Amino acid sequence: MTTTFERLRIPLAAILLLVALFVLWPRGGEEGLQATEPNASSSVVVGEAGGEVVAMATPTPPPPTPSPTNAATATPDPTPQPRDTFSAEVLACRDVDGSRCRGDFDEFPRRGDSFTALVRFEDARAGDTISVILTGPGMQIDGGPFTLQGGGDGYYYSEIRYGDLDDGEYVLAALRNGDEVARITLRED
Repeated sequence: MTTTFERLRIPLAAILLLVALFVLWPRGGEEGLQATEPNASSSVVVGEAGGEVVAMATPTPPPPTPSPTNAATATPDPTPQPRDTFSAEVLACRDVDGSRCRGDFDEFPRRGDSFTALVRFEDARAGDTISVILTGPGMQIDGGPFTLQGGGDGYYYSEIRYGDLDDGEYVLAALRNGDEVARITLRED
């Protein structure tokens, strides 16, 4: 027993195939292809019945703009750098309490072999490196450098172990980025 649908299935498939071929098959041969190819002198005018191809005047390109010759240009003014207002002081201390020096001196203590070098500074910049150095007759002692993470006012200290010193004058200097910014003179008698 076959139903009506099964009997009509093959003829309906054939009809759909013919319709698809009719719709998708190219028409006009070579002449039809040439007429639809765009060229520089024709264009489709939209809005006219049938969308015919009509000749349009080809616009002429504008003449090239002459490029300027290399003329001398004014040198821009340099960007002014912010004024450096950094200042510092250095102290030799028996001890420190934050940024306070406890027992500052200018003559080495008789029974000492170390002291704390304190540097107080203003208007530092992030990235500045602060350190101290003690120099004297035939010797030099460097304090450990410290690189600032932020800018502004602050202090730095470093313990200086000096041991036995020859008599004479010694200089305790504060350094910022390797340049001396403050100094004091100490004596050993």
